[in-house]
Amino acid sequence: MVSQEQRESAFLWLLDRLKEDQVAVPIIARDFTSEDWAFVFEGLPKDLRFELWQTLSEDKKSPILAAMRDDSREQLMSLLSNQNIEDLALASTTEHLVEILDALPNRVAKGLIKKLNAQESGLIEEALNYSDEQLGRYVNHDVYTANKNVSVGELLEALKIEALPAYTDSILVVDDTDHYLGQVDINQLFTCEANTPLIQVAEFSDHVLAADLELFDASEAVKSSGRSMLPVITKEGRLLGRFSVKDAIEVYQEYYEAQLSHMGRVSDEDLFAPVFTSSRRRAVWLGINLLTAFAASIVIGIFDEVVAQVVALAVLMPIVASMGGITGSQTLTLTIRGLATGQLATSNLRALGNKEVLVAFFNGLLWALVVSAITSLWFDNPWLSAIIAVALIINMLIAAVAGIMIPVLLDKMGIDPALAGSVILTTVTDVVGFFVFLGSASLLLV
Repeated sequence: MVSQEQRESAFLWLLDRLKEDQVAVPIIARDFTSEDWAFVFEGLPKDLRFELWQTLSEDKKSPILAAMRDDSREQLMSLLSNQNIEDLALASTTEHLVEILDALPNRVAKGLIKKLNAQESGLIEEALNYSDEQLGRYVNHDVYTANKNVSVGELLEALKIEALPAYTDSILVVDDTDHYLGQVDINQLFTCEANTPLIQVAEFSDHVLAADLELFDASEAVKSSGRSMLPVITKEGRLLGRFSVKDAIEVYQEYYEAQLSHMGRVSDEDLFAPVFTSSRRRAVWLGINLLTAFAASIVIGIFDEVVAQVVALAVLMPIVASMGGITGSQTLTLTIRGLATGQLATSNLRALGNKEVLVAFFNGLLWALVVSAITSLWFDNPWLSAIIAVALIINMLIAAVAGIMIPVLLDKMGIDPALAGSVILTTVTDVVGFFVFLGSASLLLV
């Protein structure tokens, strides 16, 4: 296990060597996990990735591909021959193979599945029945099970010669058709009579995950259970595999990385994705932002004569929009966090709304007085001071309400609030701020 600092140092060392056409791997890389290698490959320019890839042993390649982001994985696999891909697939675990198949055309993926043995192809086809957001697609099949008729003594003897998978704190008990019956804590085995059948000591708790459960919800369940792993079962009650603490941590990491990426509208984009691909993806959000900017401009255009007569309005307009935007973004962030963690629901939405409106009102009152005083000293116009004070308070109140309602409505519509919320919020605060400020000025100053 290497630290983040060691990993970054090794990456920079590798990058320098590869740029000098010296294909070498640092000694510390022997301790790299597949996630560490994925970090390295995603940070390398495309023309250097294949050079490093060729130096790796075959047993490392499949886990590394599975750990990489979608874009990076597809880009690297595009450099491999069909034979290379086939060799990788046949040497992969079921979990890794699902990730690899997602990056291949359907025709190629189906051809690979046909070359697997009956057990593996069955597991793959079952996994592909679930969406890429559901637990059943990525369930870990490396799980220790025992038949219900096995005695405690027989199981303990078996455990002396068989290694348990990592993150295993209990034995999963099944019947002859692999239907899940319960689990036995490993420590509990040592307190039981040797001839006791497992079915008599197995506990069927609520800590069981459905295969169609979403990955993030499964991670939350593991976290709250306090266990190292939880069994995953189908609708029919058949044991499909397990979901461990390690799996949950990986899901959390991907989730929060996605949230950060969405803030910049770059999604799962590879660092060195093709220029046209990156341009096309970002152009959509630039276009949406442009439309919102036009909406604000139209409002300003309605009052263009007022702005022309009172030049001070043009100077003060950005203040109104900015204060509303900041207020709204603070509430928006809080609301998105509440939705993501499950702490915000219909039952407490009104309470949050009341609190945020009061916060916006008191902050609006405070800063309205400050801005009003500065405006009065600057332009020596009491009406202008009063107008900007009122506009600030109204815009900040509307921003607080919008900061709650926008993410809640987007979430109900199935749209990621982190992806679209800030764009809509900016439009609301700009349009409302300019309309109130310039509208009031047109009535009182002209």
